[in-house]
Amino acid sequence: MSGTLQSITLQPKPSRHLHAWRVTIHLLALFTTLLAPLILWQKLLLLSALALHGYFSFQQGRRGRGKAIMKVMLAAGGRVRLIMDDGRKQMARIRKDSLVTPWLVVMRFDLDRGWLPISLVLTSETISEEQMRQLRVLLRFSEIRHIDPSVNR
Repeated sequence: MSGTLQSITLQPKPSRHLHAWRVTIHLLALFTTLLAPLILWQKLLLLSALALHGYFSFQQGRRGRGKAIMKVMLAAGGRVRLIMDDGRKQMARIRKDSLVTPWLVVMRFDLDRGWLPISLVLTSETISEEQMRQLRVLLRFSEIRHIDPSVNR
């Protein structure tokens, strides 16, 4: 492999598998809390924390709130252009702590204008099989994995 970065454009679809996992984990936590031998105020505290976490978790997964990534354009040199669902365009770099496995890719981005990194979780159902293969090869073997996000900010 030459190590040169090719341009890739991704338009991920919502993942039903990730949504099912999120619901399953929250239901499991709910049943565990309800069946746990705890005092009433402890159960209420845990249930309210679980409800709050569930609300924010489901809100974050929904589109239309300006936080979901609609399109990712990886360009030469490791630069990434993100288009959010409200139409905002942001430039970013892929972080070193992005995760690449055969069935899951978690891309973490450092935004040029923003202090919190954002993440994009991709499974085989969110993008095409060919795009997933190209992305895995690109993230594992090209120079993009060796870019320090703190440089050139």
